[in-house]
Amino acid sequence: MMRNAVAAAIVFSLALLGGSGAGCASPQASDEARGVPAAGTVARTTIIPDCTMFVDGGVAKGGDGSAGKPHATIGAAIDAASPGAVICVAEGSYPEQLSPGVKYFTLAGGFQSGTDFKLRDSATYATKAVGKGGSFIRIEDPGPTGDQLTTIDGFDISGFSQAIYRDFYESQRFDITNNFIHDNVCADQSLAGAGFALNNVSGTIKGNVFANNACGRGGAGFLNDTTNQNSVSIENNRIEGNSGTEPDSAHGGALYLFGNTLSIVGNAFINNSVTQWGAGLYVGAFTPGNQPTKATLAWNVYRGNRAGNGGGGFFCDDGATCESDHEIYEGNCGGNILVDGGSAGSGPTIAKFNHLTNGGALEPGCEAPGAGFFIDTYEGVAADAYAITNAIFWGNAPDRDVVTACSSGCGAIKIEISYSMVQTKYVDGSIAVGFGDGNVPPADPLFVAPDQGHFQLAPGSPAIGKGNPSGSDLGAYGNSGGASHAR
Repeated sequence: MMRNAVAAAIVFSLALLGGSGAGCASPQASDEARGVPAAGTVARTTIIPDCTMFVDGGVAKGGDGSAGKPHATIGAAIDAASPGAVICVAEGSYPEQLSPGVKYFTLAGGFQSGTDFKLRDSATYATKAVGKGGSFIRIEDPGPTGDQLTTIDGFDISGFSQAIYRDFYESQRFDITNNFIHDNVCADQSLAGAGFALNNVSGTIKGNVFANNACGRGGAGFLNDTTNQNSVSIENNRIEGNSGTEPDSAHGGALYLFGNTLSIVGNAFINNSVTQWGAGLYVGAFTPGNQPTKATLAWNVYRGNRAGNGGGGFFCDDGATCESDHEIYEGNCGGNILVDGGSAGSGPTIAKFNHLTNGGALEPGCEAPGAGFFIDTYEGVAADAYAITNAIFWGNAPDRDVVTACSSGCGAIKIEISYSMVQTKYVDGSIAVGFGDGNVPPADPLFVAPDQGHFQLAPGSPAIGKGNPSGSDLGAYGNSGGASHAR
């Protein structure tokens, strides 16, 4: 079933070496007012940086790169740029494929043409990188290293195979911010990451909209870290309608992630799909190759994602450590959450979920209620450990808030659930679930407006005050600013 994840990650890594935001209602505005991280529905920036070079595709022959005489192409600006340049690009269409080598720079799009680059709104004055395959920007050996920063900010990027691509054996800083990255399709199923495919970077992926991108794995994006030393923050992105299309063993429909240290906060995973496992988000590790992964997740929303086999919302796999706080899973097909141990030689998969809202899970095919939390391994090759606290499970299939499956060596695998509203009868596949203190029987949690994506607790909810620490609420908004709605 899932035993090919590590091997496939290696294949995709070798492949790297060789080679519209509309959606359903969400509680974003109210969450932001409470100081809760949340994704927007439009990628936009209006900040005007300290530009050092200028591009306007409406200029017939191009100039010297000044604001009054801008270059006509981004490539011309990069050729003329000094290291660390801030290249500001006016609205228009730029059918370019950039291979900057060792040069590092900031590309800042979204400026109104004809205003001497004094007006910027990237959602209104779209700077469009338009491809017919290939990559908008492609960095290989040699490339920037260390603290040399490459930034792509405020662009509309579509039509490429792997739109933003970086693979070099040395690390560098790399940011992708405030872009609309959509309708990119990988050239073949052996690739990962149509929106971005980055190896050995530290940086930030923030404020983007990734929509309708498709690849063998990681339609929206792929991260790897062969140096085992980088940290990447993925924040406040809307990730919608992306797909992992490899027919038989795809892992990761939208994001397919490996990395030493990952922070995944305030993202919305909406209506993504995968042929097999992990439609919204996949986090894995390759511990036999000394590539561990620790992922910290908070305030992400997973809604309406579709896995052909399991892990409709999220899949933590193959020796990764995943620690989740204040997350919402609703109506994901193939189940809401899947966790799985590693193959022989890998370390244990460790996952902790605190203040979790997990409801309305559906089976693959989306035609019947499904599993809220599925623990699956062929054999207990490592001491996998899972903990759930302060959770609300609601609307999943009867006796399937928790499902376990294991064939041998299963006694080494531990799962503990405490201070949660959960069905204590469960489908048992030879992994014993430990139900600790503070669990309460299932009941209508009285969410404010779940049909509109509002999962705060209304007054009178049986989940109010049942959490740990004493007096805190269960569910995603417990012990946070968002909980004030119920007081």
